[in-house]
Amino acid sequence: MSNEEFITPENEVYMTQGWSGLRIPRACILGLGLIGGSWAGALHKAGWDVFAVDSQKASIDEAVKRGWIQTGWTSIPEFIDVDLIVLALPLQELGNSLDKLMGRISKGTVVTDVGSLKGEICNKSRLEPKANSLNFHFVGGHPMTGSEQSGFRVADPDLFRGYPYVLTPAADCPQEVVQKLVEIVQGFGAKVVFREPIDHDVEVAMVSHIPHLLAVALTLATQDASKDGGSALALAGRSFRDLTRIADSSPEMWKEIMVRNADAILGGLTLWEERIKELREFLQQGDGESIAEAFRKAHAVRENIN
Repeated sequence: MSNEEFITPENEVYMTQGWSGLRIPRACILGLGLIGGSWAGALHKAGWDVFAVDSQKASIDEAVKRGWIQTGWTSIPEFIDVDLIVLALPLQELGNSLDKLMGRISKGTVVTDVGSLKGEICNKSRLEPKANSLNFHFVGGHPMTGSEQSGFRVADPDLFRGYPYVLTPAADCPQEVVQKLVEIVQGFGAKVVFREPIDHDVEVAMVSHIPHLLAVALTLATQDASKDGGSALALAGRSFRDLTRIADSSPEMWKEIMVRNADAILGGLTLWEERIKELREFLQQGDGESIAEAFRKAHAVRENIN
């Protein structure tokens, strides 16, 4: 494969050939789990040539069988001539993945990730000397969608449709690069939202991380309330099942997220505890109208969810 790059004459932004229309655009997904696999399927639907790296050969074989990727490898090859790299790896592997790309991708390649936290990986991409020497364009990303299930078997090209997709580009990232990624994500049917990495990590603690903790706590508390260890659960209907569904999420993945974003989560839990304390006081006082007003306020807040 050629290692030539395309230079836009107006602002001299280096971008690989696929971005200029000189060839069919190519992407490589590092990690064929739920999110990475869904990226592969969505890019394939959009007309890209897609490749992948995953330690599980079975996932690669299944992706090829579905026609979502051209081929794949169980380790990063010596050189990957693509226009887009998607890092869909566990949080603890994201930083090292940038180092592993050293000398293996073309100048001007766009690199993005799908990690649940943005502060650490974005700082590394901006400050790490080795990463800077690659001359790639990095744009942090986080799709605000997923499933309590994991693995390529549940990957879905339409997973992102209708949900927010956060992008956290650096201030010095060329606007042309950001716009290219925006167009891809919007093509998946997602709603692009821009955030600073630190702001993202604080906000996502409230809308994603704490809900997972609450689901776990409610599930365990319900078991505690069951006289024989299961009687209350036998009455669990739709509301309980909906609220606790995400308690079935991967323990290994979520322990990393919780520990790495502990400060933001603890801050959010303080706010939640204040609200619970308030509601408890309403109950103790038999103040039904204040409880009803809390529901009304929550209804109004939820209207802001797009």
